[in-house]
Amino acid sequence: MIEISAQVDLSHPSDRVWQALTNPQLLSRWFTETETVTQAPQRLLLHTAGLPGFHAAVDAEVTDQRAPELLVLQCQEGDRRTQLTCTITRTTEGCRLSVQETMEHGTWPAEDRDHRERYYQQTLAGRLPAILDWLAFQQVDLRRGEDPPTAELPAIALSGRVPAPADRRRRLAIVAAVTA
Repeated sequence: MIEISAQVDLSHPSDRVWQALTNPQLLSRWFTETETVTQAPQRLLLHTAGLPGFHAAVDAEVTDQRAPELLVLQCQEGDRRTQLTCTITRTTEGCRLSVQETMEHGTWPAEDRDHRERYYQQTLAGRLPAILDWLAFQQVDLRRGEDPPTAELPAIALSGRVPAPADRRRRLAIVAAVTA
């Protein structure tokens, strides 16, 4: 039995990592271009031809999933059939993502296997965290409930009080007059 494995510790919650694994648009941003198969919602076509260790597109079908901790795919790449298992384990800092691909039918030349394993590790450690940071940033409300929306970030005075916009303008005018 030939296996490829990679893992990474992430400073993101498991539900965000799950979203990056299961949302085809996000998967396309960090792993490879992805296309859903319209007749079968549990199938994806991963455009992996040309990536290190891949020689053809991968037809992947979800065979098991338990959000947000386990995703199992049956993958067909040319004459190779593999099982890809993604396990998300919560940690005190976020979570650990482990990816394991096991050959079920066919062979991998040693060089392809090594290239593929390196590609998994590089995408898990580099591109995936970047997408997770981007997702986290989108979920932050920089206005913190202020109305109306503003392009300014809230300023906090040394006293800990957030000055009203008029107070800030008046202080800027005073500072400008004093320094002139």
